[in-house]
Parts: sequence; C-alpha cells; structure tokens
Amino acid sequence: MVAKNLNSYSGSRGAKVGEIAFANKGILFFDELPHFQKDVLENLRLPLQDKKVLISRVNSKVEYETDILFAAAMNPCPCGNLLSLHKECRCNELEIRRYKNRISEPLYDRIEIYHQMIEDDSEETISSKDMFEKVLIAFEMQKGKFNANLEENHKFEMENEAYDIIQKAIKNFSLSKRSEFNTLKLAKTIANTRKRDKIIKEDIFKALSFRRRV
Repeated sequence: MVAKNLNSYSGSRGAKVGEIAFANKGILFFDELPHFQKDVLENLRLPLQDKKVLISRVNSKVEYETDILFAAAMNPCPCGNLLSLHKECRCNELEIRRYKNRISEPLYDRIEIYHQMIEDDSEETISSKDMFEKVLIAFEMQKGKFNANLEENHKFEMENEAYDIIQKAIKNFSLSKRSEFNTLKLAKTIANTRKRDKIIKEDIFKALSFRRRV
C-alpha cells in the first residue's frame, strides 16, 4: 500500500479508518518521504511504536491496530544526484540539510534498517531464491518467538566479543535504548539466517552496517 496521507485518522470529526490502520499486518510504503507534510510524518511515531492508534472524539473512542511493516524511500538530496557517479548535484549544503531535517530524529529512531543505494554497487549480491531460503530458515528458527514482538527488556544470547562490540557502539554512536534494542534484534535475525541462535561479533557488525549514516 502506498500512503498519500494519514489525515483520515488524525484530524477528521469522525473516527474513520486511515491508511495506516488499513495496512495492519501488511506493508505501508512512503515514497519520497521528506515530501510528506510534517504533521503526517509526526503522526506516524506512536503507531509505529505502540502498533496501535487511539482516536478520541467527543462521543467515542476507537482503537485500531497498526502492526505494520513500514518502508520508505528518499533521495540523498533534493535533486537526487548527490551520490551519482555520472550526474552533478545542484544542491548546496543548506538545501541538503533542510531536506534531511524534514524527518525528525524521533521518527528516524523508529526506522530499524537503513540501506544506502549507490550506482555500480559492488557489494556482494544475493539471488531472490537464496534470500527466500534464508528468510525461511530465520522464520523456522523464530517460530513461536517472533523477533518483531520482542519486548525491549528481552535478554539476547550472545558471545562475549559480541557483547563488547555492542557496548562500544552504544558509547561511540550514542545509541538510544531503542536503537540498541533494534540493533540486537536485527543481529539476532542475521544469526538466525545463518542457522544460529547465539549472536556473534560478525552479526553485530552486520547489524550496525544498517544504521543510518548522518
């Protein structure tokens, strides 16, 4: 589902279902994320965190589940050419900063995985078939546990080296509690795709590679 706006739950007189509630148990995709209205973006924060939205009106209160996979895409700059190997970027530093600052830090903090696309990407590639098999392996290992539903006080099983690395990352990158938890949750899934329950240092390094680059 591609979202145009979320106003149907945030500002209308009646408690109508909005796109974020319609996407429950599915995917909500925001293309060109910084171009959405500020109030629309800020209204995403609680539904992404609590997986529900409460609409209070004079005569009614309605709660909708918002257990979604939120995905978004944005350019590196207003013109889109900042990382291009073949096109020249027309933006100055102030324009780039303003563009990125349209997304608040609290909302950035609720997005668990970031990946920066570049031209002629030389990183190791994986086929759809191989990725599908890895997802199935992780799914089987997480059956009954489901990483997406883990609480933030969950204790992750990891090797001593992995623990030392995440502690250094917390200090060096000033990770919030939410960012720390999301990193460990992702590292756990990476370990599961490799048929392991215990997190090792390579899993932490891989998970940290998906952090947002400021």
